[in-house]
Amino acid sequence: MAVETHRRLGVREAAPPASAPEAPRRLARADLMLLAFLGVVATGLQLLRQPGVPSWDSVWQEDGAIFLTDALANPFLETLVTPYNAYLHTLPRLIAGPVALVGLEHAALLMTFLSALTVTLIAMYVYFASARVFHTQWARVVLAMSVVLLPAAGYETNANIANLHWYLIFACFWVFVAAPRTTAGIAVGITIVALAVLSDPLAALLAPLPLIALWRDRTWRGRAIPLVFLGTLAVQLVLGVVEDPVAPYASSHLPAVPKIYALRVTGSFLVGDLFLDNFWKPWGLAFALAALLVVAAVCAYGLLRADRGRRLLIGGSLALSVGYLTVPLMLRGTENFLDRGDFSLNGSRYVLLPILFLTIAVLLTLDRRDPRLSSRAWRNVQIGFSALTAALVLTNFSIFTVRSGGPAWKESVASARERCATVGGRRPGSPPKVGSIPIRRLPAGDVRIPIAPNVRITLETPYSPFAVTVDCRHLR
Repeated sequence: MAVETHRRLGVREAAPPASAPEAPRRLARADLMLLAFLGVVATGLQLLRQPGVPSWDSVWQEDGAIFLTDALANPFLETLVTPYNAYLHTLPRLIAGPVALVGLEHAALLMTFLSALTVTLIAMYVYFASARVFHTQWARVVLAMSVVLLPAAGYETNANIANLHWYLIFACFWVFVAAPRTTAGIAVGITIVALAVLSDPLAALLAPLPLIALWRDRTWRGRAIPLVFLGTLAVQLVLGVVEDPVAPYASSHLPAVPKIYALRVTGSFLVGDLFLDNFWKPWGLAFALAALLVVAAVCAYGLLRADRGRRLLIGGSLALSVGYLTVPLMLRGTENFLDRGDFSLNGSRYVLLPILFLTIAVLLTLDRRDPRLSSRAWRNVQIGFSALTAALVLTNFSIFTVRSGGPAWKESVASARERCATVGGRRPGSPPKVGSIPIRRLPAGDVRIPIAPNVRITLETPYSPFAVTVDCRHLR
């Protein structure tokens, strides 16, 4: 009846704009149950991703050599303000502290599980926060899935606490994009921002976002999160970067960065990490340049047809994609990334954020239909991109890493416990404690539990450079 009345009066019905992003709605009980189920699946997939020795029975590098070792030896509050490699690592230490209070044989399982659960929660937050800018649920699902199962994450960043800071920075970006105004939303945003900044000073690359937020909204709700960002950044710079400066791992060459971006970011985005060497070794820079041109063409298309707001988001995401590769590599070194003869996936942690920000730019381009194309044609484009993403996730799901070779944590703990019972810990000729700061020889009563990567330092000293150093009293 209302429709007919409007027609008689010659009044056109107001229809909601087709391009408007989906408005968030209150979750029903069925939604919550589905979300919990998907969370369990996402967490489980991360735990199952590592071939060889399972992730829950192995400990990764700094997880054990730094965070667990320090948690076992020092007061919890002291470890929170102890920098390593030039910055504070608040979230890893918040996880390692309680883990150290549990039986040592459960440490690998707990750290792996809590790491995977954290990434799952971040993916969920990204899914909901991205409703502010994405017009379709499809784009939000693809982005959230990428957070959990990105092909480039399999080699170095999957299921370990040492690399959670990359995911936190990505969530921090979405806090400022979503600009929450409810009390609960602000509390969640403050938590994410504080943990991100206090776990990695590279969050400073996002500094324009809180400054813009302060300028736009001068209410307490608008200022709370930006002020927390700036305050925690000051703490990170003073206690981390200034207190514990670190030298680069290798020499840095700025002209190499665009080539590395083309290969390790756009190449991985299109073919996945597992197959990079199959394209890089025979084709070299020709493959990397081709991958870069394909991705650049898609993003250029998005920039040309987008409105001003969306254009700023695409351009900003691309700028962050480039920035989060350039800054870390210039600080830590660019060598070996372009080695064709001895190519490896080492350093893949540095491409995690660049690929995720690039994914945002591509999804923003594909999320809104081009009016020159039919809905069916544009849907086919989205289906094609979904198929490519799913194929990359499946084929790159399980990548053999140095952690895959163990050693198995429970066996190593059992061996250390036996050593403590027979010789009381340190044996004559024990190697220095490598992997922590400062380097020192083991005192009597301590034992080293080797962890991944379990490789030799030299042929003369066949000891693992990474190990958990623990007092034998923790093994009795």
